[in-house]
Amino acid sequence: MRWPLRRQILLPLVVVAVVSLAAVGAINARLAARQTREQIEQRLRGVVDVLSTTNFPLSDSVLRQMRELSSAEFVLTGGSGEILASSIENPPSQFPATLATSAPLDRLGAQIAWNGAEYFHHATPLPARDVNGSSRVLHVLFPVSEYQRTWREAVVPPLIVGVITIGAVAIVAQLIAGRLSRAAAQLQQEVLRIATGDFAPAALPETNDEIRDLSLAVNQTAEMLADYEQQVRRTEQMRTVALLGAGLAHEMRNAATGCRMALDLHAELCDAEDNESLFVAKRQLRLMESQLQRFLRAGKPLDDIEKREVSFSALVDDSLSLVQPSVRHARVELAWNPPPLDFLVMADPEALGQVVLNLLINAIEAVQQNGDGVPRTIDISLQQTVREEAELSVLDSGPGPKNSVNPGLFDPFVTSKAEGVGLGLAVARQIVEAHGGSIEWSRTGEITTFRVVIPLFRKGAAGV
Repeated sequence: MRWPLRRQILLPLVVVAVVSLAAVGAINARLAARQTREQIEQRLRGVVDVLSTTNFPLSDSVLRQMRELSSAEFVLTGGSGEILASSIENPPSQFPATLATSAPLDRLGAQIAWNGAEYFHHATPLPARDVNGSSRVLHVLFPVSEYQRTWREAVVPPLIVGVITIGAVAIVAQLIAGRLSRAAAQLQQEVLRIATGDFAPAALPETNDEIRDLSLAVNQTAEMLADYEQQVRRTEQMRTVALLGAGLAHEMRNAATGCRMALDLHAELCDAEDNESLFVAKRQLRLMESQLQRFLRAGKPLDDIEKREVSFSALVDDSLSLVQPSVRHARVELAWNPPPLDFLVMADPEALGQVVLNLLINAIEAVQQNGDGVPRTIDISLQQTVREEAELSVLDSGPGPKNSVNPGLFDPFVTSKAEGVGLGLAVARQIVEAHGGSIEWSRTGEITTFRVVIPLFRKGAAGV
């Protein structure tokens, strides 16, 4: 059976409040009854003591004055029960003889019905006035209705306050339970929304309490799930590329390799080693092989690549030799000043060379979009960072990536090129991260910069 949060909070509070009120009410009623009786008895004892010791005659007027002081009725009878004086208007002439008992006034006495009313009755003998005087009995009659009224005045107000308190507790508990129920329902909706794949952050409650902390935890979970989903999607995309294109790329690379070997053989047979055209053709075939190799690496793990000591400057020089025909054809001003000291890194030269080559090709294609009169410049630099890392920077004066692709520029299949497939930078990031480095880009003014950072090789370093 469903047990709503509202009932879990409201019912225990109400039950505890009702039980507490009942217990307090019972104790208070008992104490109030005892206190009321003691106060009445004490007041009546004082009146009886005064009437017993007074020297003036006990007349009707005197007894009526005592009634005003004590709220009790007084009847003075003779030895045979005849009524000598009374505070009651027009009393009967005879008082019942069976009620003419005497005892110390330490309690209100028995409850009787006389003269059309209910009373607590007590009889007290009075001393005789002279030697021959007859005995007299003073009957004290306290109205039951007056006793009940006094008792209600002592008991009812605390009970009313208790009932009002229970109502207030119930209202406050209902408000708190309602707020918690609404917050729980909202969190349930947010969790269900996340379960459907919507990982947008939820609005946080204004009150800084545990519900807000729980909402923050839900938002953090949604953010982690969004990142995980993006990683899974990227992995699946790269795996799809590897499955669909590996065969085709392998055959095309074999064809390009065979064509390059045929050109080498032709150059030997025709004694054309210094022929510029053949040299350019062989470099373009080598570039084609590198691009096909880059495609074959897409989606494959690079954790087990074979690393060795490599000159970063030599990798840049080798990649520049492959793109020089494109640089001249596009009329690009390319600046490359090798550092005075060679930077050695632990890397797979073929894989890291593909990263450098991809950045250079992207820069050339970017500056080709500049119109006439706009400079087409590419600056390449290699320097050491304060953390003993080699930082390669490729700056170009092209228009830069479009805003639509900026957030996922390094994701697979993200490209703004009409004929691009969006794998170059995705594979580059995969290779760089496999070498313990990082790759990033920025746009400052009219210049786009791509930076690749790779840890430097130190002989004798741990793990080398």
